[in-house]
Parts: sequence; structure tokens; C-alpha cells
Amino acid sequence: MEGEPYSLNFVNEILEEIDLVVLNEQYEAINAFVNEEIISDQLNLTFTIEETEKFLVEKINIYGNNITRENVIRNNLEIDEGDIFNNLLSKKSENNIKSLNLFKNVDFKEIDGIKDKTKIIEISVEEKATGEIMAGAGFGTEGGTISFGVKENNYLGKGLKLNTDFTINKQSLKGQVGFTDPNYKNSDKSVYFNLQTTEIDRLSDFGYKTNKNGFSLGTDFEYYRDLNLGLGTSTYYEEIEADSTASSRRKKSAGDYWDTFFKMNFDYDKRNQKFKPTKGFRSYYNIDLPLISDTNTLTNTYDYKYYTQLFEDNTTSASILFQSSNSLSGEDIKLSERLYVPTRRLRGFEGGKIGPKDGEDFVGGNYITSLNLNTTIPQLFPNSQNFDFVMFLDMASVWGVDYDTSLDNNDIRSSIGVGIDWLTVVGPLNFSLAQPITKSSGDITETFRFNLGTTF
Repeated sequence: MEGEPYSLNFVNEILEEIDLVVLNEQYEAINAFVNEEIISDQLNLTFTIEETEKFLVEKINIYGNNITRENVIRNNLEIDEGDIFNNLLSKKSENNIKSLNLFKNVDFKEIDGIKDKTKIIEISVEEKATGEIMAGAGFGTEGGTISFGVKENNYLGKGLKLNTDFTINKQSLKGQVGFTDPNYKNSDKSVYFNLQTTEIDRLSDFGYKTNKNGFSLGTDFEYYRDLNLGLGTSTYYEEIEADSTASSRRKKSAGDYWDTFFKMNFDYDKRNQKFKPTKGFRSYYNIDLPLISDTNTLTNTYDYKYYTQLFEDNTTSASILFQSSNSLSGEDIKLSERLYVPTRRLRGFEGGKIGPKDGEDFVGGNYITSLNLNTTIPQLFPNSQNFDFVMFLDMASVWGVDYDTSLDNNDIRSSIGVGIDWLTVVGPLNFSLAQPITKSSGDITETFRFNLGTTF
């Protein structure tokens, strides 16, 4: 850690290593704490580890949780009433509660119990706003896109997460409602459930319309240190309509479809901290296997992001994304299963408006890839901790048309731009201004995009 920016994650890793020694050697009463000494703009940390006199935990009192239910806090304690008091486990419990991100302040205090050689742990928390409202918009040469979302990270005071978001443009409507229990029945496993709907109406322009509705559910849990494993399933019902003006391909694909997939993902997270990381990487892989499907479409996704610091108070990242969608039985995949570059991966272009075209209709591809470079320049505003100036370079490509290889277009699109991340009094504001560098004829560009959120 010496010479590195301070990170609570690094401190926790040291405490976890000490905890492993404690468990292996069967020490019952260990006191491990950190003394912090601030010298100018540096921080000296002194770890002290000692065996102490044995005390029993007589009682654990919790104060200040007017909204959050007490069991949410107790489920994150590493020590319980009746256990031998262990300062190391008490510190880990405090860090667990802080990591919930539900409280402004968390304070642990140990006092002598009523009985001889006992301790009472008093936990005081100060609650904060855990809800968020987000609105966003993007404007380009062909019109605009509007998005809206509401998120609550402590639904009903149970620590449950509720997320809804909708995106609307001239030809499509996409929406989802998600629910997550991060500690289902005290199992240390996260369980989620999502409802999704997508409607693409291109009857007037290309003679077809699709409506797709469904749900997904699954679980995520720590399989190994820093490695999370996710298992789940998703089911969708889709209707595709085509009138007399549609192409022969669209008429052929018209009908009703029922698809069920098995989902698996691996998330290996070695970042030094989750908020504004300055070191480490995150590697994510996801696979969707068809269980019931007319096209038997297999989708693979790999996302890798590396973080570093080029200079003091800087965050620089490089991210690469690969994704493929193909039929295991050699069929042509459906339009809704085709891939489009996410808007956050290619700023300066409208979402879904690059790549292969069937006539004037953007049909996506069987493959996408993107490379994103981002760096912050906080020195421009040295007195503001809530304002970051960002520079970025985006590159992406989408290609592969299984039903007609003559439509393929694997040109690389790229853009350069600047952005602002600003924590305002009403919530976080994100603004980006992008200029395409390379593009293909027919691509639809987008000049700027902004998002504004607030908390409640």
C-alpha cells in the first residue's frame, strides 16, 4: 500500500488476512486496529494486533435506524450476542455496514457490560437518502432519445433494491422493472427478478413491428475471493408483425416466439475501490444458453476494464467489449437477438444507428466490439471535489448478417470528445460532447448527450 492512494478495500484485505490467521490458529480474543496519522497530504497507517483478555458480548444495541430495519444491520455483523468479543470481527462488522451505502455515518462503540467480563456493543447510524431519479436525453441529426428512471436502494427499509428505467425514441420503447434482494434469507446470496418490455414500431417506414415481453430471475454470490458467480434464467414471448410493404425477410420472420435461456456469468473484481477506482481491473463474462428456442441463439459477452493513474488525483481507464450472437443449429437469429453497440460505448452516434443496413433499416449484427479510453483532468478545477472534466476516445464496430452476407459492414467507427461529471445540489449531472472521427456512409451521428439525477 505504501505510496498508493488510500483505499478502504486495501485496509479490509489486510484485516481479512489477519482474520484467516485468527481462524486457522483458533485465537478467540484478538484485538486488531489501525491508527491513522495525517502528515501533510499523506496518511500513515499503523496496524496493531494483540491477544486480549476474553470478554463475552452481552448485548448489541442499534440506534438511529428510523427507516432501515434492524435485521438489515444485524445480518451484516460478524459477531453476535454470546460470542467472545473480538475487536477484529467488530471492525469488519463496521466496514460491512458502511459498505451497504445506506448510512451517512456509522459509529461502533464498546462499553463494559453489566455482568463481569462482558462487553456491550453500541452501533449508531445516521441514515441518508437512498432513492434516485434520473432523466436523460440525446440529440442528433435524426431527432432525439429520452430516458427516465427511478432507483431505490433501501426499499421498505429492508435493504432491497428497486430499479425502473424507460427509453423512448421515434421508433422504439424499452422499459424494465428490476428487484434485488442482496442477502436473501441471510444466505449471503443476492437474488434478482426483472420484468422487461421492448416495442419497435417500424410499420410506416419498413412494414414491420415487434413486441417482446418477458422476465429474468437468478442469483449472484461470491464463489471465491473477488470472484462472483451468477446463475439465472430468462423467458420471453415475442410477436413479430409484417404488412405487404415489408421485405421478404421480414415477412418470413413474422409470427409468435417463445424463448427460454439459461444464464451464467463470472465477475472477477480486483479494483482497489468501487467508487472512482485508481488501480486494478474488472473482468466480466456472461453466456446465455438456449433451452427453449426456435433459433437456438447462443450469446456470449466479455467485458474487461483496467484502471490506473497517470498523475495525482487522476482516474484513467481502458475498456474492451466483445459480444457474439449466433444460432447453434445454423438458423438465422431473430431481429431482437441481433446486437447493437451500447450508446455509452460509442458516443457521437445514435444508439442502434450504425452497422449493417437492410435498405434503410439498421439491422444490427452477429458480432460487436468496442474499445474505450477515458481519463479525468481534475487540475482544471482544483478547488472542486464534485466536478470532474473527462476526455474520451471511443471505437466500435458491429458486423455479421447471417441471413444476407452481402449486407455486412465491418467499418470501425470512432469518436473523440469531452464530458463533465458534476455532483450538483439536485443530483449528479453527466454531459458529453463528441465528434466522430471515422464513420460509414449512412451512420446517424449524435452531437451531445446529458443525464441528470437526484436523490430522495
